[in-house]
Amino acid sequence: MKTPQERLDIVLNEYICDCRYLIKAKVDFPRAEGIFKIEDTFYANPRTKLKHMTDIEAKFCLNQLCYAAFGEWIMEKRLEHFTTSFEEYLGLMHENVFIIESNIRFKKPISTESPINGVIEVKKIKRVGRLYLAFLDYDIGDGKSKGKIEAALKGR
Repeated sequence: MKTPQERLDIVLNEYICDCRYLIKAKVDFPRAEGIFKIEDTFYANPRTKLKHMTDIEAKFCLNQLCYAAFGEWIMEKRLEHFTTSFEEYLGLMHENVFIIESNIRFKKPISTESPINGVIEVKKIKRVGRLYLAFLDYDIGDGKSKGKIEAALKGR
């Protein structure tokens, strides 16, 4: 199901404008697809605009897609025993939703001159007390970067 733009905007409000890369998302548990657009590399000199995705940008993209996907999955009650509302989730995002580990590895450069496709897929969710651990696979750039992510969501 396509994530409404207004919900994406709410989730991406956590980021400064130059780092809001996720422009569209389609979430259907256990998978989420995103389209990313990277304009200028926010930490580089504007005169030396990079034309390829960097590790930092890939992490921002994955983080944003995870934030959007978990928001949708929470609203759809996909996390067993996790009864948080979307509004409460937004409050949790600051300190209680985070990527524990990611291994970004590029097989080929990913051009930033056109939109970039990305996918995450939940392989396993494990509950430990109030902590939910999600083990996901990811693919950015249609196979140009693939790997695994471990994310955590801490309930109240």
